[in-house]
Amino acid sequence: MLKKNVIRSGWCLLGLALSACTLFKQPAAPTETGSSEAGGTATTSADNPYGSAPYTPPANTAPVYTPNADTSAGYVGNYSPVDINAATHTVQRGDTVFNISKRYQITQDNLRSWNNIIDNNIKLGQILRVKPAGYVAPAGSKNTTTVTTPVNTSSVTTTTSTTTTTTPSSSTTVSTSKTVSTGGVRSVSGIEWQRPTAGSILQSYGGSSKGIDYGGSAGQSVVAAASGKVVYAGNGLRGYGNLIIVQHNQTYLTAYGNNQSILVKEGQQVKRGQQIATMGNTDAKRTQLHFELRENGQPQDPSRFLPM
Repeated sequence: MLKKNVIRSGWCLLGLALSACTLFKQPAAPTETGSSEAGGTATTSADNPYGSAPYTPPANTAPVYTPNADTSAGYVGNYSPVDINAATHTVQRGDTVFNISKRYQITQDNLRSWNNIIDNNIKLGQILRVKPAGYVAPAGSKNTTTVTTPVNTSSVTTTTSTTTTTTPSSSTTVSTSKTVSTGGVRSVSGIEWQRPTAGSILQSYGGSSKGIDYGGSAGQSVVAAASGKVVYAGNGLRGYGNLIIVQHNQTYLTAYGNNQSILVKEGQQVKRGQQIATMGNTDAKRTQLHFELRENGQPQDPSRFLPM
């Protein structure tokens, strides 16, 4: 009997123990979604690709690139007439290896090799050889010039008569003291200018005319409009007849065309008002002086410079 009571008591104690475990059982730990940051707070920002909300990339706020407008001035090449029989050339504004070689009728490769030019680099005032070493100009040869810009020939007609260009020889003495007055004097760009002849104006500058045509009588005096150096004297440029070109500085030159005779020679220094030619009609349909004034090789209105 005692044994049965002991067994029954044991089962009762086991049942109480199991009931106590059930009563004091702890609930499972809750779970969290997303990553935690300092402080234990989950991040659910829209910009967080690992959060619970869908990821939205931030808007692109970088400024849109806009290229700067090109404000560089257009290049103006120098195509003023030259003496193709000259041995050297002094670099002026607008000169390039291309237009120098074209005006002197030589190749660019020759110009570079004769002057040790690298990458076509030349500078103002540089003296370049335009003929090979040892070159000597043929005695009595006619000097010619070439210009790649169009020449106005609409107002001139080639005459069929034969004319003779009078060019002083090296032994000819040309007076430099006598000057001819053709009116007043005007100072522009540091140069004193006067009219190249006393004739009336037949054709003004503008449109197809690159200069001024002065009328007058055959043999009338044509004078230098300003002091300078004669860089061309000949008749090799079509439409200009007997032509003289005077270089006044690195910027300005003047041209005197359709002359009856030439009274100066290349390389000669002339003074403003000095007679350099006589008026005629070579390569023109009437007796006239065709006068041009060029700035860096580009035709300018002579009335801006000359007293009119």
